[in-house]
Amino acid sequence: MTTYLRLEVLRTLRSGAFIGYAIGFPLCFYLLFTAVFKQAPVRGVNFAAYYMVSMGLYGAIGTGLTAAGARIATERTRGWTRHLALSPLRSGSYVAVKVISAGLLSLPLIALIMLAGAFVNGVRLPLGTWLGLAPAMWLGALPFAALGIAIGYTFRDEMAQMAGMATYFLLSIAGGLWMPVSVFPGWLRSISKALPTYRAGEPSWRLLAHDQPVGPGVLVLAVWAAAFICLAAWRYRRAS
Repeated sequence: MTTYLRLEVLRTLRSGAFIGYAIGFPLCFYLLFTAVFKQAPVRGVNFAAYYMVSMGLYGAIGTGLTAAGARIATERTRGWTRHLALSPLRSGSYVAVKVISAGLLSLPLIALIMLAGAFVNGVRLPLGTWLGLAPAMWLGALPFAALGIAIGYTFRDEMAQMAGMATYFLLSIAGGLWMPVSVFPGWLRSISKALPTYRAGEPSWRLLAHDQPVGPGVLVLAVWAAAFICLAAWRYRRAS
């Protein structure tokens, strides 16, 4: 399993599409948006710091959906999973590798966005806040790997990519990752606060505001995470 995990991570890192889209796009979007739009503080937090969390989480979620979901769908279409069934690697370990690799691949993206915030946008935070942000964003993005697995075992190849991208953009935009929910109309703000993307970013945004990261929203995210895991397990059993 360890060997396959290493190969999976290295293979993904060699992909120009992954580097350009999963890492380059969130980073460029962060730098462009903070350079062009000089926003007022959000919830008392400097906008460059607030948006650093938004784009770090946005990229980490995309990594989970693509590295886990789209890759599984492609490998199912090409018969790779049937070849693995003949190897000592068990199917459960195969899924676990996808989740772990998605988590590992999201770490460089989070670190890169934080470095851009510090050295390009001049974000200044206490050391404890910096140390808390990375694991908060990483943990917030993990449930979406389960959602990616559910998509990968539901659709095939191009359809899985389309479904994953549609889900990714819809949840990211409506969940306040592209723009703060404070600029949304009231009805959309209420919907946003029920979405997993908003709740995934909430612990990190609370850290920036010097609040306790664990708030009532963590329970909402836990419910979404449980739903994603159950959905992934169901689709996995149906496809196996």
